[in-house]
Amino acid sequence: MGQAVLFTAHGPLRPGLGRDLYGTCRAFAAAWNEVAEALDVWLPLPLAAVVFAPRDGVDAALIRDAEFAQPALFAYQVALFRVWEAWGMEAHAVAGHAAGEISAAHTAGVLDLDDAARLVAARGRLAPGDAPHRVRAASERRFLRVAKGCRIGAPTRTLICTTTGDPLGPRARERTLTPEHFLRQARATPSPAAARSALEAAGFHRTHPCGPDARDTTPGSEMHSVLTSLDRLHEHGHPIAWPRVFAETMAP
Repeated sequence: MGQAVLFTAHGPLRPGLGRDLYGTCRAFAAAWNEVAEALDVWLPLPLAAVVFAPRDGVDAALIRDAEFAQPALFAYQVALFRVWEAWGMEAHAVAGHAAGEISAAHTAGVLDLDDAARLVAARGRLAPGDAPHRVRAASERRFLRVAKGCRIGAPTRTLICTTTGDPLGPRARERTLTPEHFLRQARATPSPAAARSALEAAGFHRTHPCGPDARDTTPGSEMHSVLTSLDRLHEHGHPIAWPRVFAETMAP
């Protein structure tokens, strides 16, 4: 049935996520800036001040807090996805594991950028699972209120639920996408393997992950991972626009 993209989330994020790509890929920087501008409205500090803080600076550690980690992940994933699209990737379906759920909903056209940014910020403020019940319940009510204020549109590409494998949307044979769905997904803990199984059950057997790679810890490693992923897409039949890739990844 075509290529699916799975927005992944694996553990705490490292300081400087996307710094390498931001500095070497002009297309990524432009897309990241657009997403960060929408997120900054809802954050106590500009996202760039946290993500691109000096490695030994006091703000660098904030990326490990959910309030900034989830917006940082969203900005990274959406910017990377937009760059892949511009370079020739055609995603027939998207799905999100854990915090990648909202990235999937946005890139599927279900949430516009402003609503997705607001929902991501609210998700980052959800009380942790081990918080007292009263605290968790209050934070979930606040999150649900934000979700209910979002405009949920019909997907422009197939959006798959990673816990059921069902397509989400308003059309026949699609599971209705409601604000409550986002809350359930925020509390669910599906594994990446379960998410891939859900995509396979929906008929999408080629899954391309979109998310930070824990191995990208040295200068140049993020760009190397992106180019490696483009090779995989090329092998799967995507007509990668290599001249554009090289033009947009030259140092300014």
